[in-house]
Amino acid sequence: MKNIGYKKRFTITLILIYIIFLPVISATTYFILKQSAINNAYDTATLYLTYFEATRHYVGDELRPILLKEMPDRFFPEGMSRSYIAGSITKRVMQELPGYILKNASLNPKNPKNRADEFEANIINEFITKKELKEWKGLIERDGYHYYVLAHPGSPFKGYCLKCHGDPAVAPKELIQRYGAEAGFFMQEGDMVDALIAYIPVHIPLAIARDVVMVFIGIYTTFFAAIFLVINRRFGWFYEKIESDKRTIEDIGKEILNLNREMEDIVAERTMGMVSLRVADRIRNPVTVIGGLCQQLIKKETEGIPKDKLEVILDECRRMEKIVADFDELVKTKRFLFKREDLNEILISTTKLIEQEIKDKNISLILDIYEKPLMFNANRQLIRITIRHIINNSMDATQSGGKITVKTGIKGDSVFLTITDTGKGMSPEELRRISEPFYSTKGRSGLGLPLIRQIITEHMGEIAIDSKPKIGTTVQFIFSSRWKE
Repeated sequence: MKNIGYKKRFTITLILIYIIFLPVISATTYFILKQSAINNAYDTATLYLTYFEATRHYVGDELRPILLKEMPDRFFPEGMSRSYIAGSITKRVMQELPGYILKNASLNPKNPKNRADEFEANIINEFITKKELKEWKGLIERDGYHYYVLAHPGSPFKGYCLKCHGDPAVAPKELIQRYGAEAGFFMQEGDMVDALIAYIPVHIPLAIARDVVMVFIGIYTTFFAAIFLVINRRFGWFYEKIESDKRTIEDIGKEILNLNREMEDIVAERTMGMVSLRVADRIRNPVTVIGGLCQQLIKKETEGIPKDKLEVILDECRRMEKIVADFDELVKTKRFLFKREDLNEILISTTKLIEQEIKDKNISLILDIYEKPLMFNANRQLIRITIRHIINNSMDATQSGGKITVKTGIKGDSVFLTITDTGKGMSPEELRRISEPFYSTKGRSGLGLPLIRQIITEHMGEIAIDSKPKIGTTVQFIFSSRWKE
């Protein structure tokens, strides 16, 4: 792409945008339309199931008690059976809605029309095993058509239901004459063997959704082609503008790179906090002594010493002790998330972020990765910051044509990572002072390496640095693969 002119490059980019976004937008459009059809189907199915349940409750709670009071020794399904009446009304409603199915499916029904097929039996068994499940929903394909299915669990048998579903010997004779004495009996109180299932056909709205997507693709293609022609024929100045802004973009890129290298300044807040804690610790002892002496003087009631002023001094000491205690609490409560991580994987993911920058400096990056995962307890982000900081230092110290070697491995019960460069190295004096806060050989804050040492200490690890002028520098991290108590 670097050898292609900006006009051709821009043309290729437009074509790629078209190729990439066409399937994405098409799939998103179809998903939205499909979801809309499913939502409508769900609302419709919920309405039908609610209607069916309402009918059954009306029969069981109002109609049947009145008929039993008037005819205590009679039972006829047309007026007393909840399922029969609800099913009959539903059948008449469904005649006006071809393709819609509303079924009171049962594992052991009296009416053979209500016997659950394999799919429905699986739903009922799921309701039986999962008492907390209140509905089942999903898309299925049956007989070449797509249906949205919504199912609600049936009601468990109650005591008064056993008159018709318990022992056939005591069941109403009209019931036996109509359905026989084999199916729908021998139930116990609390049994649940049925479910209300609604099948809502959605093949038509799904087909409409596909047609809409095809129309959209046509419009999108036409619109994009028009824009493509207009840009290429009418906006030649646009490519000249890109060329003129190239240097500006490169300058911005350099600024971003410099900001990235100043990462140590951003995270150095932790080091500054540590310095503050050390200052607070230095204050603790003299404040405690002063406060103790004031308390002793107040208790002894020494003449000539104004106790009100001693109280003021004592109060100020308490305030200072409170400040120190707050710092201590900060240290105790500040925790980082540690978990088992693979040192190899962290190293690889980190080097991918900067490998192009290393290539641009004509520096060879050699990775010698141990063949097995190197697991240890770590905060992933802190270890990535540590690795990147050391590699950035190696890049700064290494001239064009040099190399940086990164190696991982096992040493006893520990895992290690070694970063070696062929840079300018450091003198013994520089090596001795490199870990001091605010000391830097590059004119920066000098808080980077102290922060790295702090991170390694938090990981119960060790850091070793060896450097020789004009030869290079080696930094090694050693982490215990298993923390002790």
